[in-house]
Amino acid sequence: MPDRKYDAVIVGGGHHATIIACYLARAGLKTAMFERWHEMGGGACGEELPVPGYIQNVCAHFTRFYTNPAYTDFELRDHGLVYVFPENNEAWIYPDGSYIFGKTMFPVIDPFTGKSSFSQEAADYTIKSVGEINKDDGDTVAQIIESYKGAWKEAFGKYRYSGPGEWGDGPDPLEALFNHPKYPLDPKIALGTVGEIATTMFKSPEMQTFYMRAIQTSNGLFPQDRPGPYWHIHALGLILSMEPAAIVQGGTHSITHALLRAFERYGGEFFVLNEVNKVLVDNKKAYGIELTNGDKILADIVVSDLSIELTMDKSGKDNWPAELWAKGQKLKDKPDDLYNTSAYERTQLLWGNIALMDAPKYPQNPELGMVPRLYFGKADPEYFLSGRYQKERWDLGIANQMYLLVAPDVQWDPTRAPAGRFAALVEEFTCPWRQFSEKQWLKIKKDIEFRMVEEWGKYAPNVNMDNFISAWIATPDDVVNRNPCMPQGGWGALDANYERLGRLRPFPEISGYRMPIKNYYLCSSAAHSAHGIGRGSSYACYKVIAQDLGLKYKPWEERGW
Repeated sequence: MPDRKYDAVIVGGGHHATIIACYLARAGLKTAMFERWHEMGGGACGEELPVPGYIQNVCAHFTRFYTNPAYTDFELRDHGLVYVFPENNEAWIYPDGSYIFGKTMFPVIDPFTGKSSFSQEAADYTIKSVGEINKDDGDTVAQIIESYKGAWKEAFGKYRYSGPGEWGDGPDPLEALFNHPKYPLDPKIALGTVGEIATTMFKSPEMQTFYMRAIQTSNGLFPQDRPGPYWHIHALGLILSMEPAAIVQGGTHSITHALLRAFERYGGEFFVLNEVNKVLVDNKKAYGIELTNGDKILADIVVSDLSIELTMDKSGKDNWPAELWAKGQKLKDKPDDLYNTSAYERTQLLWGNIALMDAPKYPQNPELGMVPRLYFGKADPEYFLSGRYQKERWDLGIANQMYLLVAPDVQWDPTRAPAGRFAALVEEFTCPWRQFSEKQWLKIKKDIEFRMVEEWGKYAPNVNMDNFISAWIATPDDVVNRNPCMPQGGWGALDANYERLGRLRPFPEISGYRMPIKNYYLCSSAAHSAHGIGRGSSYACYKVIAQDLGLKYKPWEERGW
């Protein structure tokens, strides 16, 4: 049973709740989290799928949580969060047998702190691989690596783990790169659309296609969308294998386990199957929560780990400025055109584990079997730029021309599958949940298993139905039924195109984590720095709370960010 009074209560038990809860508890606040689901962690979760003996990450898979300040602030490796870092990183195989193959350029050299060091050997290997496809593109990659190493990587980290209130009236840490004296980021490229960036930076259809498909893995953005400097640099770090691939032992739920162990170490409490009905507000000041069973829990501050609409709904229309409330409600609208986004149109996946008897064998190069992020597909930028890739997904659920990402972990984490067996997460994008009925989604869920095996087998011939054991592929319908913060079934919840990032996320008036209701804060991915398990919204939100309450625990003063 929860107590009747806490210093801080958190609405929802997602990964940002578990992060900020650790900071609040360590700062000395009596803190409790309240979660409607039977498990804590939100997207940092795992299930025994597709069959007993296998562990599947049903939401977040590519986490890199060792980069989050909480990893060292709470010594999460000592609490069971252990990463393994493969040497190989990201690759793409084309139908003619050619491929681009990247080695990790900033390998982690200290797993306890996440410290990495640049490898010129890995950089040369990746540049050579791209150069064999197109020499000019190889030269471009070499230039990008120098800028990333020289200034972009550091600026990216500062942007991700600081909040808009820390930037003042000047440029944010990434915008400041536009005028960097030695490693400038070209705004004509960085502020363009995904399609413009791909076709301006790279000359070969292979690299243009690679950029346009791989950036979707991080944010679902289409060629007509603007990623802004944040997603552009993020995508380059992954596509070009600069940032390490990282395999969490035991699956993504290990992140949640470690954070909860740290939280309890500081006296924190959490309650599952305890849904918050509303936030208690008096005279525009939050003073606690009411659960669906009618229990009232008083608190000095209330932190929401929900979507911005639910954050508003829980606290009541009358407590919000009319214009701001209307903005929140508008996010629920369907866009007037399939190529536009109103709020929830960009991160819908067909995504899950395929279990095989034997590991895939790639005749192009056997080492491709040891690549943790492996893409397949035709070099066809026009398919993306024309809008056909998107329209077919909206019309059919599954595009006619598939672009799979296969992400195996079992080679580095034996907990994921029984000994001698193989499993990999397989990703393809689809459309918003509203496009199909429940019955239609159930059919797509089954059809995609066979389509994925067939497509995968074009590149690894031993991947076929004779080798197939089972699969469990999540659809937007599964996501909607699991998480009310994702109303159209997209894993990223609120879309994160450039027009909804940084000082604009979720809206300019509340981009600083403080809600217009006193003592009410937003720490979820609806705030800067958007979606992803290792992002910084909860950390930046804690900085604001620490300022408002005069808390003494301020680890950024020593770290510098």
